[in-house]
Amino acid sequence: MSSNTASADTPTCLTLIGSSKFQIWKLQIMAKLQREKVLGVALGTDVFSPTLSRTWRISGTAMSEEAWKWMEWNKRTHRIIQDNISNALLLKMEIHTTARDTFDALLCYTYMLHIPCSLCHCLVHMSSIER
Repeated sequence: MSSNTASADTPTCLTLIGSSKFQIWKLQIMAKLQREKVLGVALGTDVFSPTLSRTWRISGTAMSEEAWKWMEWNKRTHRIIQDNISNALLLKMEIHTTARDTFDALLCYTYMLHIPCSLCHCLVHMSSIER
């Protein structure tokens, strides 16, 4: 019998503990997020922009259907990433509230542990991110 959700059929991903198996984890988590159709949320290619959305004002709150959908995708993506990192990394990542911020922080954190000139790389990477 087939499942209604992609999660039930999705193979497990390594739990990221540190930088030693980061490349494998990154490939596995990206494949998992792609199967779940939320990879763009983690990479920042699927974004919600209030200026591009058709919003309706209800009691002073502008919240469109697109915004709610994106918020659900973000929660789902964030949960998948959090479920596949160690508790120690989870504690280090707790200040990051979006999937993209968490994913970017994990990239920088593991690069800093693994690549000698990673600080320069991360600073260049972070400066190129549009917020």
